[in-house]
Amino acid sequence: MNKMNKRIKESISIGALLVVAMLMCMVCTAPEVIAAQKTPFLINGYVSYANGTACDEPNVIITNTDTGESWYAKNSSASNYYQLVLTNGTHLNVSETLKFEVTSPDASQSKVVEHTVDKSEVDDGGMFNFNISLGAMKAQTWYLTSEDKPDDAPTANDGLTHVKDNLMHKGSGRGTGKYFYLNYTEVAWFYADTGAKCELGFGNKPWKAHIWTEAIEGDEIGHNLTVEICRLEKGTGDVTVIASHTEQLAAVGSKHLWNITCEDNVSTTQDFSTGDWLAVRLSWDCPTDELQIYYKAEAGNDSYIESPSSDPGYPIPELPTLMLFSIGLGLLLITGYVVLMRREKG
Repeated sequence: MNKMNKRIKESISIGALLVVAMLMCMVCTAPEVIAAQKTPFLINGYVSYANGTACDEPNVIITNTDTGESWYAKNSSASNYYQLVLTNGTHLNVSETLKFEVTSPDASQSKVVEHTVDKSEVDDGGMFNFNISLGAMKAQTWYLTSEDKPDDAPTANDGLTHVKDNLMHKGSGRGTGKYFYLNYTEVAWFYADTGAKCELGFGNKPWKAHIWTEAIEGDEIGHNLTVEICRLEKGTGDVTVIASHTEQLAAVGSKHLWNITCEDNVSTTQDFSTGDWLAVRLSWDCPTDELQIYYKAEAGNDSYIESPSSDPGYPIPELPTLMLFSIGLGLLLITGYVVLMRREKG
């Protein structure tokens, strides 16, 4: 009996030691468990057509470009709203890039947007009201950024004072929440990532500018923001305005998105030679108050420029365009050869 009691006591002691050891392990690893905690990450927003009307039942595919994993966002035939619930730490992490491929139900309009996830979005639990405006199938977008212009881009030679000579990044928003001030004595320039890789032309259709500003109050009311789409000549930086518009800003009490149509400049063409550079100039005419312009007003709401549907695929035309050009050139040479041979025979 004493031996049995002794064994029971030994078993209890060993069990107690194991429990204590397990508790110590849990305490030691608790910080790591907390650090690796998975949290929900909600992405939602609304999709609209280029003219601003609601695009019901949009097709939204979201891809983590760092992992290659893709998901379809939930949508509805009765609404232009979309949403997707992911998990931070599993599907995405801070500093990874999400690509949004959005198409209207009839595939007549689309938009591809990239966005880098930042810590504040993870802390908040998602990207809320990440709204997307579609464009014509061949239209491209360039987002205004706070980064310096490319080193090989010619500086615009317009004889004016430049408050900014910055990059506008094609296809993805790099907005940082920052803004800049523009006064009436200066202009702000934004340059495409690269110059034209060959001769190309945009046709004669209008461009779109989507610019976020501060509230328009006091002396600012009724003054003009001018957006000019420009071609900069290779090497010299000489400026040719290919499309433009001056928008008179009405009173608004909070941050506001100005959707501006820049009409074709009929006195010139939208043709680019190899090495010419696409750039945008912004100017403001109020002598008593600067205009605050946002690179990024809030998540999904960056300031950007949109090319016309006749965009050939700047900086280099798409393959079909090049093939058509080659075929046309070939036919021209054949026609010339036939005419020459007929003359010789005559």
